[in-house]
Amino acid sequence: MYTYNAYNLGICSALPLPELEASAEAGADITIQLGRVNWSPPPDAFGSEELCFEVTTDAAHFFWAELGKFTVSGGTAIVIDPRAGVEERLLRLPLLGVILAVLLHQRGCLVLHASAAAVDGEAVIFVGNKGRGKSTMAATLYGRGHQLIADDVVALSIDERGIPMVLPGFPQIKLYPEAVASLGENYELLPELADGYEKRGRRVTDRFARQSLPLRSIYVLGRGPVATINQLDPQAALLSLIANSYMSRFGSQLLHDAEASAHLRQCTTLIREVPVYRLERPDDLALLPSVARLVEEHLIPVLT
Repeated sequence: MYTYNAYNLGICSALPLPELEASAEAGADITIQLGRVNWSPPPDAFGSEELCFEVTTDAAHFFWAELGKFTVSGGTAIVIDPRAGVEERLLRLPLLGVILAVLLHQRGCLVLHASAAAVDGEAVIFVGNKGRGKSTMAATLYGRGHQLIADDVVALSIDERGIPMVLPGFPQIKLYPEAVASLGENYELLPELADGYEKRGRRVTDRFARQSLPLRSIYVLGRGPVATINQLDPQAALLSLIANSYMSRFGSQLLHDAEASAHLRQCTTLIREVPVYRLERPDDLALLPSVARLVEEHLIPVLT
């Protein structure tokens, strides 16, 4: 078994996960095994490219025709039943994305489809629709000397006092070619995540946050002619959080009854404790440094 740390958890995995930080002392908070998944998707799923899933009282089951089956149970165990001959790096794409997100949700975390960076010891989170630049904004702040906390899967713990903390993910950020170029790096030198997958993995070798950090602000990304930051009212903030929750994509299967109520409480608590802003910026990636400066200046406390 390979041992790693991510999201403040010790992970023991039968599958090597080079994206994660290895640890000789990792306890078995989570186990990842290769084996038989005793669940069958409907027959029409085998000819589809879409994700098929089912949530039962015991576990959440997932199936991709080109990859195989995954089961997540109890917030502690993942079993992968791969399709014959599938590449390990292809298995790692959903494993370190949606599968890990569901496991963190099972452990009581609020999980956002987002990217997070640390500025002066406090976390900032970027959410938004696909292509809005979540990873790009976090990478730009990282390039300006700040820390990376997590990319794609951002998990928050909210204690009994309502204080939200952002958990450290793992030291990789996935970027499109134009985003890599805007940071002054060579796209061709970054490792492919999979054949035909446009994003490349940018390993973070320093300035990775390895401890949970308090959340300062959330920015909902949008497009506009000039870079602007405006605070959202509570209703708009709540809707944005729910829309960018990783669990929302599964509808009522993962969020129903008590689960749905708990999720809504988490989102409501979060917007009560942390301001949510809309950050609009032009499409021109050359302007990213000025957008990052705007965020940095916005985070400076008002002196009284």
